[in-house]
Amino acid sequence: MNNIPKILQDALKPFAPPALSTSSERVTAALVLALTAPDAKAAQQCADMAEEFAQGLTDDQVEQCKADAMRRAGL
Repeated sequence: MNNIPKILQDALKPFAPPALSTSSERVTAALVLALTAPDAKAAQQCADMAEEFAQGLTDDQVEQCKADAMRRAGL
């Protein structure tokens, strides 16, 4: 966005997706992408990202991420 004028950048900020600031948010987002991926290769790549993001989370936190991802994916 470096070439976009600041006034336009400021105007677009409300439409930007929220930042994924916690490990749980990143895991959940990666799992949603894995569940909705167009093919097995993309799904595996997203699942691998989720596994990496899950480092340091408890088993209960990971299970909550899985449940949240299933709900968000409509499953």
